[in-house]
Amino acid sequence: MGEYMIRKFYNKKDYLKYVFIGILIIFSFTYLYLFNKYDFVKKLIIKNNVIREKQIFRELLYSSLNKIIEYDDIVVEPEKNESIKKVNVQIKEEKEEVKKSNPIIYIYNTHDTESYRMPFVSDYSITPNVKLASLILKDHLNDYKIESKIEKRSMKDYLTKNKLDYKYSYSASRSYAKEELKNNDYKILIDLHRDSTKYKYTLFEDNNKKYARIMFVLGNNYKNYKKNEEFMNNLNDRITKKYKGLSRGIYVRKSGRFNQDLSDRAILVELGGVDNTLEEINNTLEVFARVLSEYINEEIYGRREK
Repeated sequence: MGEYMIRKFYNKKDYLKYVFIGILIIFSFTYLYLFNKYDFVKKLIIKNNVIREKQIFRELLYSSLNKIIEYDDIVVEPEKNESIKKVNVQIKEEKEEVKKSNPIIYIYNTHDTESYRMPFVSDYSITPNVKLASLILKDHLNDYKIESKIEKRSMKDYLTKNKLDYKYSYSASRSYAKEELKNNDYKILIDLHRDSTKYKYTLFEDNNKKYARIMFVLGNNYKNYKKNEEFMNNLNDRITKKYKGLSRGIYVRKSGRFNQDLSDRAILVELGGVDNTLEEINNTLEVFARVLSEYINEEIYGRREK
């Protein structure tokens, strides 16, 4: 009887052991299945988020820059790896030969590689820079029937060709500007830059709308600088009257020239800083274009609003 009870005990113990091993195996497979399933779901969520982000990006870019970039031109293109996609913004080429007979504003970028640091946008292989800002300004000016021309030639090409360092960028832009002035009767020259100061100094908010603050830079190491100072003061006052705080004022560089000796209305504009968004830049340039339009109509053409 005792031996039977002992054998029964061991049989029960073996049974429990096998049950435990079975449960462990089932648990292990279940865990692996759930883990893989979770990983799959996680990947699916990420994929859906990426798609949504792309949609948001397209909508943002379209709403901010729809005058320059057609909605259908913002495309998603697959790379060799189909799981990785990039958004390429295709900006239509300007057709200067069509109705571009008399540009009165010449827009150029001495430091044409200055860009705005926007991780959300850079994820899609897009680098918003002062060239893009110039295109936005040009388009807003078109709304007021003011024709302008943007310098497309690269400053780097000029520097490389003439074996010059980056510090000679103003020599490059000067060469291009002088060439343009020979062939066109420009009333205004705008050298558009991006400041490197912190976001808190370049952000302006008004009625829940955000803007990139603007600053004028005046060099006075040339004879006609008073004319340019008068021009900048006029624009600065107009901007301040509409949106007090949007302009950071006029910064005078006593030893500077910045090619402003080429015209009585040549300005250097610092538009926002590295952290300003496309939407903020666009909002400011909309105001700036309106101010330029008012100035041109009133001070150049003598057309005062009644």
